[in-house]
Amino acid sequence: MTPHQPVDFSVTAEATDSRAVRLTLQGVLDFESADEFLDVVNRTLDAHVLEHGPALREMHMNCAGLRLVDSSGLSALLTLRRRTHPAGVTLHLWHRPVQLTRMLALTGTAEYLTAGPDGTAEPVGTAGELPGEAESTSS
Repeated sequence: MTPHQPVDFSVTAEATDSRAVRLTLQGVLDFESADEFLDVVNRTLDAHVLEHGPALREMHMNCAGLRLVDSSGLSALLTLRRRTHPAGVTLHLWHRPVQLTRMLALTGTAEYLTAGPDGTAEPVGTAGELPGEAESTSS
């Protein structure tokens, strides 16, 4: 019997300003890492509210580093949406890997996850650059 190897997953968070938070997801978002993802994101949201009050309006997730998202990972994203949407926070899933884009399309959850307070959502296709990314990568 082989010993259990922990799944390679990390999430980093930074507040870009009082109205936006940026998350960078790396590795595998699955059954083993979904709780870690939600813990980090919930702590980030709680700290943001303490510092800025209810000013948060945008949560930008850079998904380029995700190698896999399973049904538990999707459930974690849906759980996050259930917290952020009532607070008027719009989720943005940037640099979606093909596998994530397919899962969102097949489950019909892309529009639900990314719907803003006015009901409009990002297109189902792969989202492009993060806001401010072009400026931060140019010399």
